[in-house]
Amino acid sequence: MPLDVINKASAREKSIRHGHPSTLHLWWARRPLATARAVLFASLVDDPSEHEDKFPTPEAQQAERERLFEIIGELVEWENSGNEEIFANALAEIKKSVGEDLPAVFDPFAGGGTIPLEAQRLGLKAYASDLNPVAVMINKAMIELPAKFKNQLTNLSAAIAARKVLPMIFSTTANF
Repeated sequence: MPLDVINKASAREKSIRHGHPSTLHLWWARRPLATARAVLFASLVDDPSEHEDKFPTPEAQQAERERLFEIIGELVEWENSGNEEIFANALAEIKKSVGEDLPAVFDPFAGGGTIPLEAQRLGLKAYASDLNPVAVMINKAMIELPAKFKNQLTNLSAAIAARKVLPMIFSTTANF
C-alpha cells in the first residue's frame, strides 16, 4: 500500500473545510475519508501474486502492484472526490477481482459515516446503522438522501446553468 500517499492525503483532509462532510456536523471520532477509500479498495482488489497466470514473474507482479498503487494514489486525493472517471476506473478494478456481483458493505457502528460514504462512492451498496440518533441523522443526510435525489439535483443544476430555472435565495429572520 502507498502509505505515505494515503497518510499525506488523510492529514490534509483535516484542513479542508469547503465541501467536506466534517462541516456537516462535528463528529468526535471522524475517520479520514482518504484512508477509508484506500482500505475499501485494497480489501476488494486482489494482489497480483494471486494471479500467477497473468503475472508470472515477481517483476510483473510488482509492476501491476505499482499500477494499482497509482489508482489508490488518485483515489485518496481530495480534489478527485467528485471525479466520476477515477471512481469508474476503481470500480472496474474491483470488478476484475470480485466479479459483477459486488459485495455490500455494512457498518454497524457507522458514527460519522465515513465507511458507508466511501463504499457508496466506490459503487458498492452500503448499509449503516448506529445506536446514536445523531449519527443516524448524519448518515441519512450524507449517504441516503444524496443518493436518493442525485438525478433530480443533477437535473436542477443543469436547469439553473441553462437559466431555465432561477435559483431562489431564502432568508429567514428570527424574532426573539
